[in-house]
Amino acid sequence: MINIGENIRRLRRERGLTQETLAEFLGVTFQSVSKWERGDSCPDISLLPSIASFFGVTADELLGMHEKEKEKKIRQYIDEYNDLRMKNTPYVFEQISKAVREFPGDYDLLVRYLEILISEKSASDSDGEKILDEVEAIYDKILRYCTDDQIRIQAKRLVCMYYNTLSHTADEEKFNRKKMEIADEMPNMINSKEYLMTVMNLPVQEHFLACKNALECEMLLLLSTVNNLVNYKKEFPVERKIESVERILGIFDIFYDDGNYGQCYRSVIFALGDLGRCCFENGNEEKALFYLRKCAETAKKHDNLPPENEHHSLLMDGAVYKKTKYGKTMCERMKNNFIDRYSFSDSFKASKEFSEILEILG
Repeated sequence: MINIGENIRRLRRERGLTQETLAEFLGVTFQSVSKWERGDSCPDISLLPSIASFFGVTADELLGMHEKEKEKKIRQYIDEYNDLRMKNTPYVFEQISKAVREFPGDYDLLVRYLEILISEKSASDSDGEKILDEVEAIYDKILRYCTDDQIRIQAKRLVCMYYNTLSHTADEEKFNRKKMEIADEMPNMINSKEYLMTVMNLPVQEHFLACKNALECEMLLLLSTVNNLVNYKKEFPVERKIESVERILGIFDIFYDDGNYGQCYRSVIFALGDLGRCCFENGNEEKALFYLRKCAETAKKHDNLPPENEHHSLLMDGAVYKKTKYGKTMCERMKNNFIDRYSFSDSFKASKEFSEILEILG
């Protein structure tokens, strides 16, 4: 009966009940329920059928007899979800919906359902508000009952970004206030896991890896933040945007002096492509072709990397980059951007130089 107290507490909280209410239904004192949940005592064996029946579970489930099988199935669902997300398949929502129906009280699954609900459903909805009630109901459930801080923080980030997509609606002021309230609750950078591990007393190899990981996170954040900054078009005309991104990529070439951008590869590739687009918009086709070619060559280099490869740059030497698989290769993604998403003229796309760049992408 090791898990029975934890299970009673979880089941009670999932149903929004107080200890007093549960005690009243079972005909015991709330102090008894409190002791069960703390692990100070266990319910009398004669009460087990009543408790299990009240929560709609079997006695074995109440006792945690099937916990290992349950955890294995949940882990399988999460692995399938991660795999489908990387492959960019249309079955992700269907798969995670099935998982949540089977295990409605598992917050690892629920936060993933929230993620795909927001990313897929709000994107296909012109105003994004059709899923508002469901998003807020899931968010409220996670905040009220989930005790895992990582899941709670992930849910806050997802809902904050969701509210951000609603800032253009009639309730703009309300959603702006809500997203700022969530943002104010989030930990600042100095309190991040990545930074804290760099100042902890760890074995040499673990500290080595922690510092390398924090450096990569900081580089990725640097590029992302600059990109977000310069995309405010009124404050940053295209000339300043080009110069700003060029300077940041110059820092990357110094930092990753071996040419291996590691976890930042994708962001660097997209930044190079965006530079090419901006140069074209600014009337400099020669410079646009230069950055588009560099983007294509970097994308091809990334796609040809082995699954794991070691850094040899000054600060990252010895760290291993594990390439993440996605539905499309970077070459496929950038080719699609060059042909369909970037507003290049027909004459530019018909040029010999542009055709040669497309050949690099395959």
